[in-house]
Amino acid sequence: MADDPQNAPGNGPEGEHQGEGGTGTGTVHQGEAGKGDQGDDQADAVKTERTAREAAEKRAETAEAEAARLRRSNAATRGTDLDAMREEIRQEFTAQLVRAELRAAAAGKLRDPADALALLDVSTLAGSGGDIDAAAVAAAVDQLVKDKPYLAAETTGSAAWGDVGAGPREAAEPEPATPLDRLRRAYDA
Repeated sequence: MADDPQNAPGNGPEGEHQGEGGTGTGTVHQGEAGKGDQGDDQADAVKTERTAREAAEKRAETAEAEAARLRRSNAATRGTDLDAMREEIRQEFTAQLVRAELRAAAAGKLRDPADALALLDVSTLAGSGGDIDAAAVAAAVDQLVKDKPYLAAETTGSAAWGDVGAGPREAAEPEPATPLDRLRRAYDA
């Protein structure tokens, strides 16, 4: 029964005992490296696994060293980064204050104070050290009104339509004291 799969080498009781030094006739024991085709494959797999593991450990060590170097580098430059961030925030805050001052200065002089924001350079109106130069802001708004008079606010206080003859009027003459005086005035005129 040479064709019987149960009597094939490695399928019987001899092949089930891994790692034993057997006395079988030409059977390969799976636990022994270096013996037979399966043993060579296992030895190559173990060697490949060790090589991959060593490479992974080396990459991990390199990554840890790089992370430590970057931490030291960041710690060394962190102070200058904070100073730059503070300066940027200070400039933004100063620009906001200048825009608010410009709106306030343009409120009575321009029809729309937003025109001053659109037409004037805000960065030139800030003084040294982030202080706002109120005189420069007022001068800039005055110069804008001179250059573009159509942006100026109405100075007369009258409505856009002017006087249309409606509403109460001031009397040219004082009101008569009695109704009889009123009639005399009406017929005398």
